[in-house]
Amino acid sequence: MGRIADLYALQELDLALEARRRRLAEVEEQLGEDEALLAARQAWDEAQGAHHELAASQRELEWQLQEAEERLGLKEKKLYGGSITNPKELQGLQEEAMSLKRHKGQAEEGLLVVMLQADEAHRALLHAREALNREEEEWRGRQDALQQEAEGLRQEIERLSEQRARQAKLVDPATQSLYDFLRERRQGRAVAKVERGLCSGCRIALPTSLLQQARVSTDLVQCGSCERILYVS
Repeated sequence: MGRIADLYALQELDLALEARRRRLAEVEEQLGEDEALLAARQAWDEAQGAHHELAASQRELEWQLQEAEERLGLKEKKLYGGSITNPKELQGLQEEAMSLKRHKGQAEEGLLVVMLQADEAHRALLHAREALNREEEEWRGRQDALQQEAEGLRQEIERLSEQRARQAKLVDPATQSLYDFLRERRQGRAVAKVERGLCSGCRIALPTSLLQQARVSTDLVQCGSCERILYVS
């Protein structure tokens, strides 16, 4: 392999390494909990909160209803037990009993509404749990695939790095220095293939004399437009 061909092969390895490293960075960024899983977990937490709040409201209303029934029972026992004969006192007991009946009715209506809401919240809770379970399963599948891809990329990067180290030994220091300089200035492409008389780096037609020089010279020949090193395969 000639001097320029060695340099072009080095560039191919560098480009391959850069591509693998970029992809590895993307994969590693996706490892861990993603937005879909976090959204499913938030929906589950919100459903739990709503269900617990309604359950607490239902318990409170059930307690209020029980208390109203007990107090009403005591009032009616006194009212109809015959132990109280004073008309004024009887009237007071009747008013208290009516008030307790109204309170009891309101508690029953409120309890019915809350029970219906609690049933709906329970169904929403089950739905959220199913959605979370499904998302967690899919997330684990995605994570396994990403882990496998990451491991494959690390192995490939290691293999390419070793190959690159061997290839770099074939390039003399002066050529390596120019190559590194041009790679930094030309988005990683210091060497450009000549294709149909064009520099593949900038797509400019090469003068015949420069093209002939690139074909026969063992020295580095650079494109007059983009300064990339020309490679004629």
